[in-house]
Amino acid sequence: MIIDAKEFQYTVCTAKDVPDILALQDAVIGTLEAPELLRKNTAEMFENCTRTPNVTLGVRYRGKLVALAILFVPGDDEENLARYICPALARSVTANYKLCIVDRDFRGNSLQVILGRKLEEYAAAAGAGLICATVSPDNEYSERNMLRLGYRKVKSIQKYGFSRNLFCKSLQEDFPVCPEGESNET
Repeated sequence: MIIDAKEFQYTVCTAKDVPDILALQDAVIGTLEAPELLRKNTAEMFENCTRTPNVTLGVRYRGKLVALAILFVPGDDEENLARYICPALARSVTANYKLCIVDRDFRGNSLQVILGRKLEEYAAAAGAGLICATVSPDNEYSERNMLRLGYRKVKSIQKYGFSRNLFCKSLQEDFPVCPEGESNET
């Protein structure tokens, strides 16, 4: 259903929102045609994503959580998606657009794009030069939204036990995608 944009409330989620996040995740997973479109995450993962430097943004409609998106700042952690582009990038400040979930009843309101733009602002404020995301190659809507946000598809990788397309977007004009002398292959 299309909703007047003024009726949505955007909030930064905290650990107290994790039960609502889990309920949204379960509701969305229950409507998916293919389970590989969205990996089920744990309460612990969501709690971690509500702690700084990570940011979890929620969208509420009449008090109910109807969408969320997560910015994950991985540092040199193995979750750093930039390492799939160039190993040297794992030593740079990069961020992952880790997840976006939108309740089926609220799709069509551009929430994934709005949340993506807000996450980019947080990532840039944290000093990230690059933001990366993975999308199932079968999720045409998310792929289209990533392109709409200005990301470029870099390559296909194996992640979370599934094939994923890796997208990235430079947040700084002079940020090198791969420093001189480094390989793009990992």
